[in-house]
Amino acid sequence: MNVAGEIYRGLVVTIDTEEEGLWSGEYAAKATVQNINSVPRFQMICDRHGIRPTYLVTTPVAESADAVRILKTIQDEDRCEIATHVHPWNSPPVDDHSTPRNSYLCNLPTEVQREKLLGLTELIECQFERRPIAFRAGRYGADATTLRILKELGYQVDSSVLPRADYRSQGGPDFRAATCIPYFPSEHDILGTGEDDGLLEVPVTAGYTHSHFELADRLRAVAMRRPWKSFKAVGLLDRTGIATKVKLSPEQASLQAMQQLAAAMIRRGSPVLVLMFHSSSLLPGCSPYVRSEADLDDFLDRLDRFFQFAVDQLGLDTLTLGECFDHRGHLCPGQLPGSKL
Repeated sequence: MNVAGEIYRGLVVTIDTEEEGLWSGEYAAKATVQNINSVPRFQMICDRHGIRPTYLVTTPVAESADAVRILKTIQDEDRCEIATHVHPWNSPPVDDHSTPRNSYLCNLPTEVQREKLLGLTELIECQFERRPIAFRAGRYGADATTLRILKELGYQVDSSVLPRADYRSQGGPDFRAATCIPYFPSEHDILGTGEDDGLLEVPVTAGYTHSHFELADRLRAVAMRRPWKSFKAVGLLDRTGIATKVKLSPEQASLQAMQQLAAAMIRRGSPVLVLMFHSSSLLPGCSPYVRSEADLDDFLDRLDRFFQFAVDQLGLDTLTLGECFDHRGHLCPGQLPGSKL
């Protein structure tokens, strides 16, 4: 693993640990959390590779005695970290008229954001007997206001930024210009850099299957304009591998694509990789990515093989999302001059 004098390289495994029924386009105030019963099977894979995942839990999960029992047992054995994941449509105070736009936390008034964040933070602290220090907004719906509130509540790490993603058509944020390197956000801009004042942004890893990210970004930008858009040029770039955009997630990427992305990020000098998926993908039929038991077997096999690749072949250390704050001297951009991933 990493020794003194070497550049630090880490892997963070995060799970948006949430209720079922999230892929229908509706935003229900109440929902079941049966998928949490499948967490121990996934946790066994993590244990085998020495990985302590971060489970970012929503209100329905934190309100479920059975879900809390499963997750708290793993936490109390020091095999994971419990963090916070706000879904605005079911985190009190709840609006009966949820819309796609207000499903993004950042679109809500400041005081409403604060109430939702404070309420779930205190619920998690009560249920798990530890105050959470790491956060990710549901649907990546965070902005500078969200981060200011998180700091007020004592959070140390946010992971709501998804580089190269653009949710403006749905009323959400635009992260196309975001870096993959952890940074200290500006007080007024979630994508801007500021001083180390207590909150570290650790973006989800997203990029390409080769290390020429800037060229791939330019090609995709051209492909999305007319007349190339009419010829479905973006799909051609994906299929040929010239500019295949990948998020580090078994839900949307093959094992090969995840390995290629991880290797490309390391070649580009990234100090940390952040993998994510939704807990609903651990229960067949509860996400579009896992529809059958065979799909689940394949899903877990990809995770198992990727973890082995990351730990054994890339030599990555493993850490939880909250532990990134303690490693900020290794992870922040000041340690990697000129890097913009």
